[in-house]
Amino acid sequence: MSLHLVFSAEGLASCLDSRVVEEPIVLLGDGVYASSQNLSSCFVLQHDAKARGVAPGSDSSAHIDYAAMLELTIAHHPIVSWTN
Repeated sequence: MSLHLVFSAEGLASCLDSRVVEEPIVLLGDGVYASSQNLSSCFVLQHDAKARGVAPGSDSSAHIDYAAMLELTIAHHPIVSWTN
C-alpha cells in the first residue's frame, strides 16, 4: 500500500485522482492548508501546520509528529510525493 506525501493543494487534487481510498495521505508544507477537507486516512505534520497557523482540531485530520511520519514511511511502499 502506497503512502502519499502532499505538499500543496494542487498536489492533493492530483493525488486524489490517483490514490486508492485506503492509502494514507500526509499533508506537509503548504499542503496542510488542505487539511480542512474531509479525507479518509489523512494525517497532517503538526510542525508544518503550526508554522502555518493551522491548529489541531480545526480539521478532521490527525496531526502527527516526525516520529509518527517515520513509522508511516517504514510501513508503506512505495512513497509517492505530490507537489502539483
